[in-house]
Amino acid sequence: MKKKLYRITFLNDRKEIMTIHASNVNTSSFLGLIEVSDIVFLDTSEILFTPNDDKVKNEFKDVERTFIPINYIVRIDEIILEKETPVIRLYKNDS
Repeated sequence: MKKKLYRITFLNDRKEIMTIHASNVNTSSFLGLIEVSDIVFLDTSEILFTPNDDKVKNEFKDVERTFIPINYIVRIDEIILEKETPVIRLYKNDS
């Protein structure tokens, strides 16, 4: 099964490089911001776990959508997942 995701690499407010994955990336109605919604976390390995993964999960826990300033974005990649990689969402979608 193929799934399309976006990998967004950006600087956070402490000027650290962070990477998140999301299903939707759009320009925002707020000038100079990129809207990132449906943030997901890829459970790539149960053995390998990095502290950065934990930092990202804690920072974006319960976040349904975030707005990132354009000048903080390093790059945005569209990726295709071809294998069965579990996707974890950390917010409740009450729709």
